[in-house]
Amino acid sequence: MIRLIILSNAMKEWLQQCRHIAQQKPDRGSFTTESVIVTAILVGIAIAVGAVLLAKVLAKAKSINLG
Repeated sequence: MIRLIILSNAMKEWLQQCRHIAQQKPDRGSFTTESVIVTAILVGIAIAVGAVLLAKVLAKAKSINLG
């Protein structure tokens, strides 16, 4: 979970840098396309990692013997 937070913070920082660069050079359209693609890939990876972690936590919780 901490890794997802770190990944989220890193992605947020990267997007802020991208926005700053885009504001300095508004005529560069390919940069926007590239950033959208990279962001989509990172979001997909984050969702996949979250799903794996959720599955592992639920499996561990179901394996607890309560009586």
